Order: sequence, then structure tokens, then C-alpha cells
Amino acid sequence: MADDSVLPSPSEITSLADSSVFDSKVAEMSKENLCLASTSNVDEEMPQVEARVIMVQDAGKQEELLKALKEMKVPCVKMDSMEEFESLDSPEFENIFVVTDFQNSVFNDLYKADCRIVGPPVILNCAQRGEPLPFSCRPLYCTSMLNLVLCFTGFRKKEELVKLVTLVHHMGGV
Repeated sequence: MADDSVLPSPSEITSLADSSVFDSKVAEMSKENLCLASTSNVDEEMPQVEARVIMVQDAGKQEELLKALKEMKVPCVKMDSMEEFESLDSPEFENIFVVTDFQNSVFNDLYKADCRIVGPPVILNCAQRGEPLPFSCRPLYCTSMLNLVLCFTGFRKKEELVKLVTLVHHMGGV
């Protein structure tokens, strides 16, 4: 025989759920107000930073990319080596590096320096659609997997999985 006194009544379950929803809404509103208050002061103090595209090695030789950047009205500079980067680094510009080969040493150096890196297909796609360059915390070669979420299963070797995940990230997927 079951004892009904241990089970909560339907009204108790509802009030618990409602209270937790209310608490999370209050927390969200508090965070929003905090963020709004802090950003209003920052706008007055922060200088405007203009985006500048740096064409790395072979990317600077592609006329199609240069034409696309002119259409987008984004300033661009050509760079052949990492030594030139130090002379191009400036606080008034946010540098966006265009790299054709995501497996060479210059790419690895830029990635380790936490630079914003895109591939030529991203530039061409944005110019064609009339959109600004996307911001991504990861290097983005193309946008063919943008807004896709993938799940990998059945891999025994971590190296294989890391390679595939990296490829998905370079194409805009998660």
C-alpha cells in the first residue's frame, strides 16, 4: 500500500515551478539593468575603432578580394611576414587578417597572437550580400556551416575528433 502523504500535491509543484521562473526572471532583469548602466558610461569614454583588413601573403595578390574590399569600403593593407605586423599594429584599428592557407606558419603565429582571422570566402560572401564582416572568436575560413550544430560520436582517437571539430569551427559551425 502506498502512502500519499509523501507525494507533493499539484498545487505545491506549481508554486515551486512558478517561484523558480520568477527568480530567474528577476536575475535576468537585474543583469540587464546592470549591463545597461555600465555601457552608458563606457560609450562616452571609448574611442571609435575602425576595422582594417590585412591581406596576408597570397591573399594580397588576389584581385577579386581587393575589389570586394573596395565595394565594402573597408581599408586594407598587404602583409608578407609577421615582422611587418608590428609596424601595422595600431590602437585605432581593429585588424582582421585574411589568410588563404589555414595550415601554414603565419596562420599559426596569428592564431597564437589571438588575432581575428578570416578566409577569402568570407570576404567574397560578405561583399556579395552587402553585409559587414562577421565577428568570430575563432578563425573563420568560410561560412558554409554557419548556424549548424554538429554532434560527433563513435570516435576512439581524440586526434581525429579534434581535427574534425577544428574544420567545423573554421566553417562557422558549432
